[in-house]
Amino acid sequence: MVLHRRTFLHHTAASLVAASAAAARGKADAPSENLHFAIIGAGGQGLRITGNMLKVQGTKLTCACEINPLQVETLKQLAPNVRIYEDWSEMLAMERDLQAVLIALPEHTHAAAAIAAMEAGKDVFCEKPMAYSLEQGREMLAARDRTGRVLQIGQQRRSNPLYYLAERLLQKEGLIGEILRVDAFWDRESDWKRPLPNLTKDFSPWGFATLDRLINWRLYREYGHGLMTENGTHQMDAAGWLLGGRRPMRVCGLGTSRYRDGRETHDIVSAEYMYEGDVIVRFTQDFHQGFNYGWSYGELFLGTEGALRVTAEQEVVVYDKKRQPERISIERLGEIELGGVPCTLAELSAAEANREGGGLRTYSYEHEMRIFAHAVRNRTQPTCTGEIGLNSIVPTIFGTDCQFDFTYREFDKSLFA
Repeated sequence: MVLHRRTFLHHTAASLVAASAAAARGKADAPSENLHFAIIGAGGQGLRITGNMLKVQGTKLTCACEINPLQVETLKQLAPNVRIYEDWSEMLAMERDLQAVLIALPEHTHAAAAIAAMEAGKDVFCEKPMAYSLEQGREMLAARDRTGRVLQIGQQRRSNPLYYLAERLLQKEGLIGEILRVDAFWDRESDWKRPLPNLTKDFSPWGFATLDRLINWRLYREYGHGLMTENGTHQMDAAGWLLGGRRPMRVCGLGTSRYRDGRETHDIVSAEYMYEGDVIVRFTQDFHQGFNYGWSYGELFLGTEGALRVTAEQEVVVYDKKRQPERISIERLGEIELGGVPCTLAELSAAEANREGGGLRTYSYEHEMRIFAHAVRNRTQPTCTGEIGLNSIVPTIFGTDCQFDFTYREFDKSLFA
């Protein structure tokens, strides 16, 4: 799952050897009817995106890099013949037919794994947040440009037609007038802490001093920034996008932990941003209630002529000035093509109606894998590029810093891609 410390220091050299071998074989560049891919990090999210990739016609999970033997057992239920590695440099060098890599690691290792894969001639789908730091994100973009590989970031709102409907209503139709404020909320009753399995394996060679740090890495700042980047990255991207591409100018924030269990990341967070055009955008999340608007999460856009709410990635509701709600069907968007892959009206309507199955949220998870496979085979741009990924972690990393030191940050335009 994570590179051994000794190999980590030399991953670039190992990757260059693998890249030379791949170039000699000419395997990575040729579109294939049977797209061979790997997963690096087969945890919960890794298994989810792997399953969705396998739904794409003509794909094959060839190999995987994972250090948790229990996750390996689960992965083999999806692909019994998958070859398992514990070192991604070894995997990239050994797997001759590998064309693409999915990355679903703790966020502090996203950049190292993605750069190694691209240097080895593989196209990359990397889960959000794109990277642990802005410097790492820029290094990923440089590696993509240097190698000519596909780099797609796993922010599924960019593959969800519902957000393109919301963009049309807000920006093209001006349905709620001038947007004054955006509230992005994500609340649920959970402590984010997972029970520890019965494992005696020593994971310290991969940087996890205890089993708890491996299983509950999201609770430790060494591996991630907590709620602001894990979930806020989605919503801050959606806020700026649906505001017509505006960027934040400054941010202040607060955070606290009510779970007194040694965690280092907050379980209640709030960040207030001033965006271009003097639009205030607020992100809030906590793990102690789930009462907002009757949903666990969503984005509420407040304007001079009404409001628009996107809830749980499944529906758009518009309120007029008398506060009367109207649910806007995906049919209003009509057919759309995302990343070169068409979304027919029939399949969109069916997805929207399947609320118990996750509706358009589930559709977007599956569609982002169709987009990635299309990009690999046809050398096209995905809907969520590396630039989008970088621009999404700028506000969330700064927001996290504010929550820990109780101050504010200003954004320079040079921070963005």
